[in-house]
Amino acid sequence: MPERKRKAVGLPAIGARCGSDRSATLKHKLMLGVIGAMLGASLQGCTAGKAPSEGETSLANAAKDVAIPLEAGKMKNPLPDTEEVASQGQEVFLGSCAQCHGPEARGDTNIGRNMAPPAMDLTSAHVQHWSDAELFWIIQNGVRLTGMPAWKSSISENDTWKLTRYIHNLPRLDAASASTAGPSQTRTVTSAQDKYTLKVPNGLAFAEFRGYEGWPVIALSHNGNAVAAILGNPVMIEAYKSGIPGNGKPFPDGAKMAKVHWTAKVDVGEPGAPTVPGPQHDVDFMVKDSKRFADSGGWGYGVFEYDAASGQFRLGNLTDKPPQANDAKCGFTCHTKVKTKDYVFTDYGRR
Repeated sequence: MPERKRKAVGLPAIGARCGSDRSATLKHKLMLGVIGAMLGASLQGCTAGKAPSEGETSLANAAKDVAIPLEAGKMKNPLPDTEEVASQGQEVFLGSCAQCHGPEARGDTNIGRNMAPPAMDLTSAHVQHWSDAELFWIIQNGVRLTGMPAWKSSISENDTWKLTRYIHNLPRLDAASASTAGPSQTRTVTSAQDKYTLKVPNGLAFAEFRGYEGWPVIALSHNGNAVAAILGNPVMIEAYKSGIPGNGKPFPDGAKMAKVHWTAKVDVGEPGAPTVPGPQHDVDFMVKDSKRFADSGGWGYGVFEYDAASGQFRLGNLTDKPPQANDAKCGFTCHTKVKTKDYVFTDYGRR
């Protein structure tokens, strides 16, 4: 199906209203035609239990085209087209969209493939021909009769504009990746990015802590059958070095901590048979954002359990020990014990 035209045909001023009505009428007719074609295809034996044909997918994509109001194309992206904005859009994408569209935005996930129609490859020409404004409308409002939900209540307008910048930068990012990475490197990146699709409902996304593995160590701990390393981002480390929280000041917004737990094991092969890390158990996150988490002491919490057999993380839940609720306040009750230390248990280890 050819791409629909986006620019209005020039008309005399006196006929502007008439032209608008005709455009709307034409759009309604196109929508009815697409729906009719889809219904006709379903009557010929198309079911949700089998992969849609190329024709069905094309019809579903055409339905997305027709669903976008003409007025949506008049909006302008208020954010600059820069690498920084696109990078921020990628963080939003990994936290909210990658579960269906995949970390590389190609729709290559179990959830995405099993949708009817399948989740779209955002690098495709069909998606790339949409303007920022049209993508903004789709993300905010969703598309009926497809798996694309409305994100208006979950993703802010500002973050949605960042998303559109990121989506339109995907072809360039793909080209850069292909020119610098061999096949084995590509597989490694894809595997490492799986965890960045996780997000606590109404809370933290794993993607907010990208690079935590290389953060400086704040301290180590050994509690029962677990050993842990507590890590801090540069903002957190600088706050500790300035005397926080011992000087009575709170940690600044942007301070982040990660606590990696391993199952403890005794290594009899080393002198003194020390207790050392065994298989990884989970990773806990904290971030200071006094506005976003005003009702939990200014801190957001998240727990992501690790399954060593599959090499995958998952959200903590009430069956875990200790039980973990899936919300932004996870851990807050426990941390109120150290409210006078701005809810932080760990002291910075002298070195």
